[in-house]
Amino acid sequence: MVIGGVLLLVLAVIFFFAARANANKLQTLNAVETYDTATLAAIHQRITASLGVSGFAQPCEVEGVIECASPLTGPISGKPLVAYTYTVNREYEERVTTTTNGKPETRVERRSEQIEQNERRAPFLVRDERGHVQVLPDGATLEVIETGNRFVETPQPWTGATRALGRRECERGLEVGARVFVLGTAIDQGGRLAIARHPANSKHTFMISRKSEQELAASAATWARNMNYAAIASGLIGFVLVVWGMLAG
Repeated sequence: MVIGGVLLLVLAVIFFFAARANANKLQTLNAVETYDTATLAAIHQRITASLGVSGFAQPCEVEGVIECASPLTGPISGKPLVAYTYTVNREYEERVTTTTNGKPETRVERRSEQIEQNERRAPFLVRDERGHVQVLPDGATLEVIETGNRFVETPQPWTGATRALGRRECERGLEVGARVFVLGTAIDQGGRLAIARHPANSKHTFMISRKSEQELAASAATWARNMNYAAIASGLIGFVLVVWGMLAG
């Protein structure tokens, strides 16, 4: 009983920090101004003209459609992408022997082991109704989806307790033409406006999402509320179990 109570108290702490993280995310979404690209360009021109390019670091949000003159090519799909993660897993079978009621039993299990991972990102434009702005995605939290998946069979005979089956290749990417929401810092990049991670403070949020700002805010609010409820419930029940167990012991 005491052990169960302690585990619930540990869960309460985890839920508390999850709730706080989502609350901070919601606060950031609400605190940062959303601009159209023309307004952001005007702010960039005004501030750099008066303070110089080194003084320009403006937190901002923009929404629009991805454009890219020189996109990446998906290694599996062949689609034009501005970011992708490509992974290769070796898939194999392994004989596993266990003992049940004193009798050895052997079964064959299918397993997987990652042997390669490659991630690439390319600068791109976000276009809205009033213009476009360059995005430099390095350092961003990026929302990608599966854009390619294939299994290449290379069966091999058993070698000891294992037998190779082949490799699983998976591609997760962000396509040209996708609509995205970008929260980052507007900076001067060689005399031109760009959105990137904050040049001086890596703790500033930089994210590129397929969800709209409203969808992200609603999700963060829901998770923050639910995690708070879970933290309170787990903490109270855990405390009661610990006290009850100690008194009963």
